[in-house]
Amino acid sequence: MIISRCFWIWGGFSAKDTLYLNEYKNKVQSILKSPNFAIHITLLGPYFEIDNQFLSQLKIFAQKNSPLDLYLNDFAFQDHIFKSFYISINNSKDLDNLRKALLRINKFNFEKEYKPHISLAYGEHKKNIKKELISKLPKLKDSIKMNKISLVEVNENINLWNILEDFYLIKNV
Repeated sequence: MIISRCFWIWGGFSAKDTLYLNEYKNKVQSILKSPNFAIHITLLGPYFEIDNQFLSQLKIFAQKNSPLDLYLNDFAFQDHIFKSFYISINNSKDLDNLRKALLRINKFNFEKEYKPHISLAYGEHKKNIKKELISKLPKLKDSIKMNKISLVEVNENINLWNILEDFYLIKNV
């Protein structure tokens, strides 16, 4: 289902890890043509309405939470526009707890099974091309650091993914 306007919460990465992930994204998108989007892990959404109280709670949430290590599994793909080609992520207890805490901010009801991933290309691409691409990509490192959450405005009708505000996870352990 294509959604015309809504909001999502994304996770973002350290500057070093963003550069690392963008190298893969650029290699993938040189083969699999894709709309442009910021590298991210989707945490929650869609939200059809947000308000200043929600933004304030996201800011407080970020201040009370530490950056999180995400463990990379492997490259994968599906026959789905927004999961066309991606890096699968281990759904760790820490990631699950972070999502549950975010869910409590506004009682968002999210019953789907969560399969964390970092998309490298959106679109409809042939399976054989994706398989061949996987065989040519360098091995992934073990983990990356997620150090922020972002509120993102999305309009899938026009391929718009606009980061409205970043909230850095800053709690000292």
